[in-house]
Amino acid sequence: TYENSQGETKFCHQTTFGMSERLLGAVVGMHGDDKGLIMPPSIAPIQVVMFPIAAHADENVSPEVIRIASELSSFGLRVEIDDRDVRPGVKHYDWEIKGVPIRIELGPRDLAEQKLLVTLRTGGKTSVGIEDATSSVKDLLESISDELRSRSESLVSNLVRPLPVESISTIQNKSEIEEGQVYEIAFDGNDSDAELLEKSTGLTLLGECENHFDEPRKCVVTGKLTTKRQHIARMY
Repeated sequence: TYENSQGETKFCHQTTFGMSERLLGAVVGMHGDDKGLIMPPSIAPIQVVMFPIAAHADENVSPEVIRIASELSSFGLRVEIDDRDVRPGVKHYDWEIKGVPIRIELGPRDLAEQKLLVTLRTGGKTSVGIEDATSSVKDLLESISDELRSRSESLVSNLVRPLPVESISTIQNKSEIEEGQVYEIAFDGNDSDAELLEKSTGLTLLGECENHFDEPRKCVVTGKLTTKRQHIARMY
């Protein structure tokens, strides 16, 4: 934490992620929605953003927000305080589009009831006790991770399926290949085989999977047995 020139307490984070642009693009494409980004808690630069609400009506609101944020930060969470003098709806929109997993509000009524209003980026709101804030927020971040993992697994299972032919030599025309589909294939060829595969299907190799097939299968180009699993899809 630090104090700015106006004497306000601020939080500063130094977070380093070894993430390529391609991996970041995959995260955005997999987890984003119509409202903007949804950052998985494990890689979110800011995991929790806190809003003091109607702090002018109760001088204890802002100090309590700072105290809770400091407590969360001391347990390793990446926390930001948004104390801008704008409507709460503006703050929610700004942080929603950035994909921050959890947004927390504290106003005079919440303080009197010793409750925090928590909004999850994956959807839904809940109230948690102030004295249980750290454990509750950690549990909620874990639930968000589980929800995103479940969503991505469901999406992949619906998008990925086996190529409808065992060998590219049996492809009659490219109309057999559906748009918007990712195909799973066995492939263990060289660069020229890859070029032939892409030319025959009109699709692009996306790379070899870490998880190989349990049993050897025929390579769709060479016919040789292999356990290497690859994906191909239309690139735009």
